[in-house]
Amino acid sequence: MINFIVAYDDRDIELGSYFDNCKNQLLGLLDELNGFLDGKICEIPSSQCNSVYIDIKIPSYNPNPFIFIAYSHGSETALHSGGNRYVEKYSNSQHFINSFFYTTACSVGKDLGHHLIELGCLAFIGYDRPINAYKQSERQEISKKCDNAGIMAFLSEDINIFESYQKMKNYYTQQIDKLEDVKDMMFAMDLIQARESLVCLGNRDLKKENFFVD
Repeated sequence: MINFIVAYDDRDIELGSYFDNCKNQLLGLLDELNGFLDGKICEIPSSQCNSVYIDIKIPSYNPNPFIFIAYSHGSETALHSGGNRYVEKYSNSQHFINSFFYTTACSVGKDLGHHLIELGCLAFIGYDRPINAYKQSERQEISKKCDNAGIMAFLSEDINIFESYQKMKNYYTQQIDKLEDVKDMMFAMDLIQARESLVCLGNRDLKKENFFVD
């Protein structure tokens, strides 16, 4: 069994539906893979995306390995939901020891990601700069699939974390090439920026089997 913790800011004024859709796509895959992964999923919606809840909930998973996935806004040192910094450097980042930390939040890979690894987080995939997400249905679907490409490849294929990161970058490139063919250059440039902002930190050799617990 793999323990999954999925945080998502579904109440965000601008991107709440996007974060929720990203979460739902992931949960759909987990449902398909349930016979193999036998995953235990803890959802943390906006109402619980605060440091108090994180401080209570996350330590209950230690010292076992787990996968933490976050769909929300972010900054160089924190994950944000509304006015709350629910995961923050020097505040509660120590709770993520033995985790694979995957987030689509802006800029978190610049500082917080490195700090998590220093404290014992096993691996991190995220962005080290601001990225754009779109409300328009067609663009939003592409953004969602790009954001989830790494974690979905990791869970559905027999590959390690670094290979899933590479597949994520390759998926971005495929979408960029299609957009350039139809001359949607503004969106293509946004995806290029997102692709070049991706970072993979920590133990790149881990596979999903390393996160199984009894």
